[in-house]
Amino acid sequence: MDQSNPNLLQEFESTVDLVPVSPGIRFVNYLIDVVAFYALSFLAGILFAIGAAGAGAYDNIESSDGPGIQLGLLLFELLIIFAYYTLFEYFAKGRTLGKMATGTVVVREDGSAPTFKDAFMRTLCRFIPFEPFSALGTRPWHDSLTHTMVIKKPRKF
Repeated sequence: MDQSNPNLLQEFESTVDLVPVSPGIRFVNYLIDVVAFYALSFLAGILFAIGAAGAGAYDNIESSDGPGIQLGLLLFELLIIFAYYTLFEYFAKGRTLGKMATGTVVVREDGSAPTFKDAFMRTLCRFIPFEPFSALGTRPWHDSLTHTMVIKKPRKF
C-alpha cells in the first residue's frame, strides 16, 4: 500500500528560500520604480492640468497663489508615492514594477505575502530622513522596521 502524503509534496513546492536579494538588484528595483513614479506623476499632472483648465481654475491666478499651488502639487506627489508603493505591494502580492522587472518580491519574515498594513508601513518608512542610505547596509530600514524582505520570486513547479 502506498502511504504517500500529498501534503508533504505541497509543502515542499511552497517552500520559499528567504535569502534577501543583493543591494545591486534592490538599486535596479529603485531605479525602475523612480522612472515609473515620474511617468505616473507626469500623466497625473497632465490630467490634473486639463481638468483644472476646463474648470476655469487658471482664469484668475495671481502671483500670491503660487505657494498654494506648489503646496497642492507637493501633497499630490506624496499621494502618488503612497498610492504607487502601497497599492502595488499589496494588490500585486509584494511586487512593484521594479520588482516585476527583476523577478523579486516582498515577503514577510515568515514567507507570507505582505498585508496592507505592511505595505503602508514600508511606504511610510521610506520618508524617514536618510532612509535610502540604510540600503547601503545589510537591510534597509523599510524592511527591518516592518519585518519584511525582498527575495527572488519563487518559481511554481
